[in-house]
Amino acid sequence: MIRITGSLVLGLALLVSAAYGGTPPTGKYKVILDKMTALQAQYPQYSSLFSIGQNDEGTDIIAMRISITPQIVDAKKVGHMVVATHHGNEGACPPFTAYFAEQMLKRFASTELFRGILTETEWTIIPVLNVTGYNSNNRYEYGRDPNRDYPGPCNSQPGGNLKSIKAFIEFAKTRVYTGSLTVHGYVGALTYPWGVDADNLHTQDHNAFDQMTKKAAEINGYRFGTSTDVVYPADNTYEDYAYWKHGMWSLLLEMASGSQSDIEKTSLATMAFFDQLDSSPSLKNQFTGHCHRGTNKRADLHLE
Repeated sequence: MIRITGSLVLGLALLVSAAYGGTPPTGKYKVILDKMTALQAQYPQYSSLFSIGQNDEGTDIIAMRISITPQIVDAKKVGHMVVATHHGNEGACPPFTAYFAEQMLKRFASTELFRGILTETEWTIIPVLNVTGYNSNNRYEYGRDPNRDYPGPCNSQPGGNLKSIKAFIEFAKTRVYTGSLTVHGYVGALTYPWGVDADNLHTQDHNAFDQMTKKAAEINGYRFGTSTDVVYPADNTYEDYAYWKHGMWSLLLEMASGSQSDIEKTSLATMAFFDQLDSSPSLKNQFTGHCHRGTNKRADLHLE
């Protein structure tokens, strides 16, 4: 096991910054990248850091790849995605994501690697998508809500007005992803599509989603159900986009408090969700409902 020192973390952080050539990370974003860099140094056999692209400020959006071959993308492996901090004021999202990454790396570094299908999985973990908002404790990025900037079943626009979201949309095309977790707060819920305002909120995978999420929620005691029913209806969100566009088994996490206890229990709960997934995305991800429009649309509450 490698002992992580301050000078090693600083050196690796500088290498990460130099490798991608963007605006150097600052503020809270640099702090969380230092944590991810320390994890990469501790588990170099199973992790690598890379950029999915740059935001409107020219800052690289850094992701961690976890697998037994982390330096390359292996399309033959089962791909899973964790994306956090669309909303910059939900400050517990990066610590949760770093903790999740650490626990996953511990699984890879243990005898569990040789049981089940862990060796056949490849994880992409993005701790902060909205870097600008996170550094300023602002929900928005350049006045836009990043989690309303995706195409979706009730939205005819292509999305990607923000460079961060456009970069992610393009990145999501680079390989097949089976499972997806997006991290928010603070409602205390595990939810799944659909999250739009429509007359039919049940996907063709509703029963499977319900059973898997119920089992996960037994671990942390969260409410569960469709995103619209449990949280609120919202168009153009990542969680619906991931399922509707790519068939990813999409789980929306709304942490309860973001305390350390909450993070630990919920990390176990979300891992339990992924552990139940098949090796392939859904092929039954078509939207079959009718979207509500105009005055019929219920309010997006923008819970903080």
